[in-house]
Amino acid sequence: MEFGFTKEQEKLRKELHDYYMKILPADYDPHITPMSKKLQSFWTKLQKKAGEKRYLTPGWPKEYGGMGLGSIEQGIVQEVESYFSVNWPARLAFHLLGPGLIMFGTEEQKKEFIPLIARGEQVWFEAFTEAEAGSDEANQQTRAVAYGDYFVINGRKVFISGAYKPHFLYTEVRTADTMPKHRGLTLFMIPADLPGITFRPMPTMGYGTQNEIIFENVRVHKKYMLGELNRGFYHAMEVFTFERAGTAGPADAERNLQEFVQFCKKEKRNGKPLIKDPEVRKKLARMAVENKVRRLIGWHAQWWFGKRDKLGPKPYDLSGFFQKLLTARHADMMMEILGHYGQLQTGSKYVKYDGRIEHAWLVARSLHAGGTFEVNKIVLAGRGLGLPRVPAKFNKQITEALREIR
Repeated sequence: MEFGFTKEQEKLRKELHDYYMKILPADYDPHITPMSKKLQSFWTKLQKKAGEKRYLTPGWPKEYGGMGLGSIEQGIVQEVESYFSVNWPARLAFHLLGPGLIMFGTEEQKKEFIPLIARGEQVWFEAFTEAEAGSDEANQQTRAVAYGDYFVINGRKVFISGAYKPHFLYTEVRTADTMPKHRGLTLFMIPADLPGITFRPMPTMGYGTQNEIIFENVRVHKKYMLGELNRGFYHAMEVFTFERAGTAGPADAERNLQEFVQFCKKEKRNGKPLIKDPEVRKKLARMAVENKVRRLIGWHAQWWFGKRDKLGPKPYDLSGFFQKLLTARHADMMMEILGHYGQLQTGSKYVKYDGRIEHAWLVARSLHAGGTFEVNKIVLAGRGLGLPRVPAKFNKQITEALREIR
């Protein structure tokens, strides 16, 4: 099957490409993690500039500060952004909170938040994951109790992604004890500076910043509840479909491979460029083919998303599965190509390729966001292959056995 893009879509791609070539500084390094205040300030200023052109939210309706573009155009924007490794501080607000507000928010909430998000003026964290509720989204234990016009929230969230100080937290909490458990959850938009909220950084092997967030008697006004009471699980599942489209990851992987190929052309071993080694060429070719496959899978997901009113939600997500699979596999293959030099970190006088292989390998150990690789396989087994699920009673027995081993 062959597919392509319209002239208007290709024009959009060129417009975005030229924009980032112009706006990004000559010494821009896409591989530096934005951890310093200086880099955070750099990205915040750039984000506001892109917001003025509505590039941050191209798929949103025009009345909400977007460009009113379709799913394919949205995919093109994400693909170009990722190729340039654009790192918007408010990315989660564009792809998760914003769509949720448009679908489930009150008119007052939309007026308060959407213009600020579309202009790139607010940073949000998605605070869902808990120690006992990672991929088991229904097992939330952080609790909200209603008191008049307020909810009092107590609990703990872990592995919450974000290197910037947030303005708000997009959070799922338990508001009722129900069976099944997912019927007692509610979404809240919590001001991050409320008394009783504590942030604790959790550095990861890949140098990305995760956070532990603790809620101690945090009073949240009911006006910050998003959607219906006790319907948060259903709202969250619908919003997750905006996160799962996969044109961004393949573009980033393609740029990384192009740069690594250029390195292999220059780096010599035994007097010959690495690219002349048949085993190196074989690995690079395999990576190139797998990146093309991954891109096709991502664009299929993006196309499906645009047709979801007719086709329904995508039953399983291959783009996320291949992102985790190939991120780890390609890091291993590059490590094999570079040998022991690949294990050296930036700063060593013997380091090759600026230590990027060691960094890529460590990043591939921290791929829990959006569900671990193992969870992705479980979902594909059930929804993709139609394999039966383990009966609930066996799951309980397995859990108890694991606890005894610990």
